[in-house]
Amino acid sequence: MNRMNPNKEAGQNLLEFSLVVSLLLIFIFVIVDLGRITYYYSVLHNAAREGARYGVVNPFDLAGAETYAKDFAIGVNKDPSVLSITASRPDDDTFQVTATYDFEAITPILGWLIDSGGNNFVLSSISRMRIEQ
Repeated sequence: MNRMNPNKEAGQNLLEFSLVVSLLLIFIFVIVDLGRITYYYSVLHNAAREGARYGVVNPFDLAGAETYAKDFAIGVNKDPSVLSITASRPDDDTFQVTATYDFEAITPILGWLIDSGGNNFVLSSISRMRIEQ
């Protein structure tokens, strides 16, 4: 009789399971990282826009616009080493707010996919508005 060894089948099943589960977990963490990037970019965009709206009404209060924009950066770490908000007036008719955030991904594989070489990304949003007269 030609019978297969049940221990070999169990070992093969365990190996296949571990390969599939590891790939599935990596895929899930990449999806989580992409969701976090989308959320943080949305928060930065909203903060820059609200800071510019404040600056349009108060064009000479740059520090106030930066503080106002930081108040709208909800959920983003407000540590100055990772979140930077800068208000400026490029010309007499325009108010600009730039928000940047140093994002650190959970998985380093995301850096390889985006070709940045690491798991840190700089997210940035700029909002420009005309100053009201």
